[in-house]
Amino acid sequence: MSHQWDEFTKSLAEPVPRRESLRRLGAVFAGAILAPLGMKPVRGGGRNPCKELCNQCPKWVRTQCLSACQACGGNASRLCGSCGSVACCGQGEACCGGYCTDLASDIYNCGSCGDVCDAPGPYEYGACIAGKCEYECVDGAVRCGDSCILTDWDPDNCGGCGNVCGAEAPYCNYGVCLECSLDMTMCGGACVDVDSDNNNCGACGNVCGGLTPVCSNGTCISWDEPCPGGGTRCSGVCTNTNFDLFNCGGCGIRCTEYETCSGGACQSPF
Repeated sequence: MSHQWDEFTKSLAEPVPRRESLRRLGAVFAGAILAPLGMKPVRGGGRNPCKELCNQCPKWVRTQCLSACQACGGNASRLCGSCGSVACCGQGEACCGGYCTDLASDIYNCGSCGDVCDAPGPYEYGACIAGKCEYECVDGAVRCGDSCILTDWDPDNCGGCGNVCGAEAPYCNYGVCLECSLDMTMCGGACVDVDSDNNNCGACGNVCGGLTPVCSNGTCISWDEPCPGGGTRCSGVCTNTNFDLFNCGGCGIRCTEYETCSGGACQSPF
């Protein structure tokens, strides 16, 4: 709008007829927003409200304005937009920023124009309902203060709001504070994986040694024991050397950070 006004101001210094000056002035106001965003309100006294409102637009765009007003049943107060792109807002809609919107459900204009609902937090969804911003926790979450919390897994709200898991049992699992995470077992004051720990294989204190020094899936096995279903055992772990970056083509053969392992060979993407 400022650009158009500047152009019109410059034209005042030019030797042009009065009619041309008025035409240029009308062009400046062609982009003006309609009521309630700029056009003057219509007056009573038996006047045609559509004509009185649309006559504020330049002549070449009045037809579009009049058509929109007629579509509104002659109710000029429901018009929205700018000269040349006037629209008739539906029942229950309001004109916000030149666009028709439903204040009862629009999260960007909730209850009134420009009232934007805050983005929902984690484990929460929000909506504009009956002109008010409403927020609800997703299934499985509980509202603790201003936040929605998964109390099954949150160590600061384990099983309920404010129930903090202490240092002796810092993990939360299904609402219960545990010493170790779900895939670990407490052995001798430490959390270990009994599926692969050579000193606690399958159970605390079961040490692998002798001919079966390796713990695999909770069982002590030998270094060269065949892998179930094929594959190659490297450091006691079964792997596919065709695609393993750390055992590509054989145990201990590592590919660089820029290479991939394909068909048992390290390959550069370049």
